[in-house]
Parts: sequence; structure tokens; C-alpha cells
Amino acid sequence: MTLKTIGIILLVVAMLSLIYVTGEHHVGPTFAEDAVLTGLAPVKAFFSYLGERAHSFFQGMTDYARLQEENKRLREELAQRENHRYQLVEMQKENYRLREMLDFEERIEYELMPAEVISRDPAHWFETLTIDKGYRDGVKENMAVVTAEGLVGSIREVSRNSSRVLLLTDSRRAVSTLVQRTRDPGEVGVVEGYPEQQGYLRMINLPPEANIQRGDTIISSGLGGIFPKGLVIGQALEIEKDQYGLLQRALIQPAVNFNRLEEVFIVFETPVDLEESELEELREEGLEEEMLEEEL
Repeated sequence: MTLKTIGIILLVVAMLSLIYVTGEHHVGPTFAEDAVLTGLAPVKAFFSYLGERAHSFFQGMTDYARLQEENKRLREELAQRENHRYQLVEMQKENYRLREMLDFEERIEYELMPAEVISRDPAHWFETLTIDKGYRDGVKENMAVVTAEGLVGSIREVSRNSSRVLLLTDSRRAVSTLVQRTRDPGEVGVVEGYPEQQGYLRMINLPPEANIQRGDTIISSGLGGIFPKGLVIGQALEIEKDQYGLLQRALIQPAVNFNRLEEVFIVFETPVDLEESELEELREEGLEEEMLEEEL
């Protein structure tokens, strides 16, 4: 029997003995096992700590990616809801404006055409604006433009599909006016744009005896043939004598908010126009009757 064979037999015997010692009849670790376990404990704890840290790191990365995705989704949902809320608010405002316009159109005596403001020049914000109605729709120069709040201005230029409106706040525009409280025909003044205070108007050439007070409503007088009578222009804020001390003048707060004009009305026909057309028809009928009588 060789040494190699003897060595193999001894190794097998040693392994069988170890199995027996650590088997089910083994009640506790041997001295060798205890020494090995004690020596390996720090190594085992270190690798266990590394494993836990690695697991936490990769778990944190996974959670971060998930949270980032969820955060993105929530931001998109919030943006959509905010957009829907803004749209709802805008629709409510538009609905309110349209109701006011409809109510105004029903109670006003004039024939009106609704129009939408399509552009404004930022450099001339209180001077002109452009609406989406032109001569194709029957619009003509000098037609009055109004809103439910009051007088806006008049048509200055007309093209096929659009028109340019000269606002009351433009210094080139002047309107003959009355104090609504008194409505005295002898106390007619002129309201014009006031460049020194943009967005405001100035009433000038008011007789010294005119009864005008702070807070009075100023309306169009109907003189001049462009603006119908009775349209609200604004309220008197300050009253004073002119530079010569002969006439009165007043600072006027416009009834219309010229910063927020979106929809307007074009005045097509006034009650005076209707009366004149009816009178003309009557005159024509009268002439026809006279001609028949002469023939007979």
C-alpha cells in the first residue's frame, strides 16, 4: 500500500469523523469551530454591512427614479388642471361679457352690430384699435362704436374685413356732451382726449353757470351727427376754471375700461335715422297722393 493511498484513506476517515462530530448528535461547536467562527465574525459583519449599504443604495436609486417619475406625472397633472381652471375662468368672464352685451343690445334703441377687437398698437394703446368688421359688413366711416358700459369712439378707417376705431381717449377725437343730472341744452361742453393723463378724458368749453358737480355722469348730447344722444361717456372727477377763468372744465373718468376692450358694438342706425326714414316714406306717399288727385 502506497503513501498516496494511505493519505486518501486518512482524509476520508477525518471527513467522516468531522461529519459525525458536527452531526445531529453534536450539541455545541468544538474549540476549532468556535475559534474559526470568532475569527470570521468581524469579516462577516463587515461584508454584511457592505451588503446592507449596497442594498440601501440601489433601493434608494430605484426609489429616487420612481419618485422622480411620479413627481413629473403630478406636475403634468397639476399643469393640466391649472390650464383647465384658467380656461374655465376665461369662459366665465367671456360669458359675463356676452350676457352684458346681449342685455345691452336688447334694451338699447339703436341697431347694433357686434365686433371683436383683433389688434392694438402698444405704442398707441389709448388712440386706436382694430375690429373684425369692414365695408363687406356694411361698416362706414364715422359710425359710433360702443360697449355696454358706454361710448368707445368712432370708425376712422374701413377696409374689406376690418376697421380702425379712433378711441375717445385720442386727442384727435372730440364729443359734444351734457351733464346727465341736469340735461340742460344750454350747458353743452366738449369732451376730448387728455394726453397729459393717458386713459382719462377732459371736458372743456363748459359755460361758467353750468351746474356740474364731482361724480356727475357725462353723456353724449347728440350734436354733431356722429354720436347718438344719451351714451354714457364717464364721470366728472375734478371741476375747475379754465386758464382764462371764463369757462369751466373737468377731468373725466371714462365709463369704458380702454385697457380691456375685447368686444364692441357698431351703431348702425339711430332712432333719429329711423324717424327721418319714416318721414321720408310719408312724404313720398303724400306726393303720390297729391299726384293722383291732380290727375283726377
